[in-house]
Amino acid sequence: MRLAEQVSRHLKSKGFKVFMEENLAKRLGSREAVSIEEMRADLVITIGGDGTILRTCLRLPKPEPPILAIDMGVRGFLTEVPPERAVEAVDRYIKGEYNMKRCSKLASYIGGRRLPDALNEIFVTSRSLAKLLHVRVWKNGSLVTDCRVDGVIVASQVGSTGYSLSAGGPILDPELDAFVVTPVCPLTVVKPTVFASNTVLTIELVKPKSATVVIDGHYQTQMSREEPLIKIKKSEHETVFIRFKDDFYHRLKTRLLFVKEEADLE
Repeated sequence: MRLAEQVSRHLKSKGFKVFMEENLAKRLGSREAVSIEEMRADLVITIGGDGTILRTCLRLPKPEPPILAIDMGVRGFLTEVPPERAVEAVDRYIKGEYNMKRCSKLASYIGGRRLPDALNEIFVTSRSLAKLLHVRVWKNGSLVTDCRVDGVIVASQVGSTGYSLSAGGPILDPELDAFVVTPVCPLTVVKPTVFASNTVLTIELVKPKSATVVIDGHYQTQMSREEPLIKIKKSEHETVFIRFKDDFYHRLKTRLLFVKEEADLE
């Protein structure tokens, strides 16, 4: 909270109008509160880890404002600067000394209902512990696979370094405009498959009678016999990150593939 207050004061000293997320504003005793859903700003600053970013992106209005992410988490793969460089990062943003990294998102639909866009992944799993799903995966109306699994992950390029990677999926190069479908603990041999970004995927729930859909680890909804299909495609919206240095593989090596102590030796 101290860092949020420090960054807020610094921005105000530069002539910017600053609003805070409602809960944070309440804790700091600020009257400049606004819900995330109403944050129509030039810049959003997150202070936390990747989970903070994912929760924020689920709620931001579309199109989303650019995000400058200050790392207070464990890995901080999506974040940009450590807390001790927060004010410096704000100054570099003000001076225009940055690049914008645009990240594709996934749109999904159940029935006529559009779900929140996913920055990382959409996960379909059983509502009952240790119960297999029987699902069919369709690409543009053609059957890709009919399988029994613990779950199915559909991950964006950004999300390919998250849950999908832990489940055995590939890392997608950031220049590759694609997404990946990764089965979780399939009963038979079903491998992860990479699809072009113009693909429309449909996951059909065959059994049991209901399943849970989890978007970016935070939003949940249900599939049922009445609505057994979820359609997934590339969203027309993007998440935009403020980057001062964009070296994907250095970020991957130092923040994700090694423990923090090893990364600090770089």
